[in-house]
Amino acid sequence: MNKYILTIILLAGMIACNYNQKEDKAVAKVNQKFLYMSEVSAVVPNGSTKEDSILIADNYIHQWIKKQLIISKAELNLSEEDKDVSKMVEDYRSSLIIHKYQQQLLEQKLDTAVASFEIDNYYRQNSGNFILNRNIIKVLYIQISKPVPDYKKIQKLYKSEKEEDWDELEDYCFQNATKFDNFSGQWVNAKELLYRIPFEFRDEDKLLKSRKHIETEDSTYRYFVAIKNVEFKNNVAPLDFVRDDIRKIIINKRKIEFIKNLEENIYRDAESKNKFKIY
Repeated sequence: MNKYILTIILLAGMIACNYNQKEDKAVAKVNQKFLYMSEVSAVVPNGSTKEDSILIADNYIHQWIKKQLIISKAELNLSEEDKDVSKMVEDYRSSLIIHKYQQQLLEQKLDTAVASFEIDNYYRQNSGNFILNRNIIKVLYIQISKPVPDYKKIQKLYKSEKEEDWDELEDYCFQNATKFDNFSGQWVNAKELLYRIPFEFRDEDKLLKSRKHIETEDSTYRYFVAIKNVEFKNNVAPLDFVRDDIRKIIINKRKIEFIKNLEENIYRDAESKNKFKIY
């Protein structure tokens, strides 16, 4: 690619606000199709360095040429019937326009507030749709560099269920732990969590049924894991695990109903005003 042409393109992009379309120059040609300087300069982001601008422009020009060559080859080899894509283009254009109109109305008028009782009702009526495909746990995970400071203290605190011990555990971990996480009380994938620690086991289900606390170590760290709750795969997922999913489902159902009613209302309005005829 002629570097002089690319420099002109760069300059054209820099002075785009004063660009005169009458002075637009062609920078590439394939058969009878031309690519103009204004088209190339439009794809160069403002603030790009000269080197980046040349690279972007050069790539765009070459991609344009390849595209035009493929189109020309297709035009030569396809039948007139295959080349007639006017209906496909019109259908695609219609679909895009309808979609944009629907989205605009949805953004303006759709109620996206979902009350807790709606989520609870949906969960009760459709619990069979929320079967777990993996074990999930609520867990406390602590990782401390060896040697562990005040070892007996952390052994006691991470197992405790007392609220007053939690503050003491937090203070201890903030001072000594390299990792300290209860995942904000959210459910997490049991397998992913267990594979974080150097602890060998063969049967995940058996381990989760028999152990509430896991303490293990490697050459650098000691790990403390307190399993607070477990829900096993093939069981119904707990509500707090699927609450966000249910909210999205309810909103999506509203969208479908909104669009259905929109189409029906437009049809009835046009029918009452004799805007169409069926022959």
